[in-house]
Formats: sequence, structure tokens, C-alpha cells
Amino acid sequence: MAVDLALAKQQCRVLHSREDVLITTYLAAAKAWVEQYTGKKLTRGEVAEEIDGFCGGIVLAWGPDGSDPVITYTDDDGSDQQIADARIVGDRLLPPFSGWPYLGVPRALRLSYTAGFAETPPDLDAAVLLLVGDFYNNREAGAATPATSAAVEALCDQHRPVQV
Repeated sequence: MAVDLALAKQQCRVLHSREDVLITTYLAAAKAWVEQYTGKKLTRGEVAEEIDGFCGGIVLAWGPDGSDPVITYTDDDGSDQQIADARIVGDRLLPPFSGWPYLGVPRALRLSYTAGFAETPPDLDAAVLLLVGDFYNNREAGAATPATSAAVEALCDQHRPVQV
């Protein structure tokens, strides 16, 4: 289940539509916060990032379940080239079986792939709802209250990548 406007309004105990724009704004902010904190897209979709160059396995910034990677770069002749046969294993982009191409000089590479949950885990939905409710009820505070922050972080922590 993904949190939508109707569910967010239930969380805020709002029965009218006069504040739909406000609640929609809080919902977008809450989803963005959870995605940024966990490094996971809450809904499946295309993501793009820039990477500095090829070096073994490239750690993907977004998850889960990355698929369909395409790397685009500009070669020495100024032509755009694509690598579409790289592989995603876990949270890493691995080179094609033929290896990464030799680029000569360092250059920016554009990586796009599909990532995100097919179905959002309930604890992440709960984190979004807690944030929406807190933003709505404490709109003048400018940030989530400490109690809400602690609860949201506890719900999200198991979805964060392990730092080694």
C-alpha cells in the first residue's frame, strides 16, 4: 500500500477538501524525507544519477531492486555512447562480461535504471503517515518534533544501507 491523499487526510483527521493542497505538500515532503533517509524509492520508477567513472562495481544510490541499467557517456569524438549490458547485483552495478570500456580521460557518466518498491513496506508507510501528521499538526515548528523524528527513524532504520 502506498500512502495517498485520502490516507494522509485520515491521519490528520481532516474530513473536508479545503486543505488538500497543504496535505499533498506535506505528503510529498514526507515521502521525500523517507526516500532520502533510506536511499530507497518508495514507488517503482526511473532514477538517474551521475557517476565519475568506471571502477569495478558501482554502488547504486537508489534501491531496492534495481534493473534495466543504461550508462551514457560522450566519447572522445563527441558522440554519445551507451552501455546497456551492465548487470545489477544487489546494490551494485557490475561491468558487462566484456568489461568496462577504456575511456582515456576521466569523464562524467550518466546512469539511469529502474528502482523502487513494487509494494511499499508497511513500516515505511507508517513513517510517511507519522511525518504527514506531525507536519500538519505542528506546521509552525518548521521540522518534525523530536518524538516523531525518533519514531520515524526507528521505522526507517532497517531499510537503510549498512555502512561498513
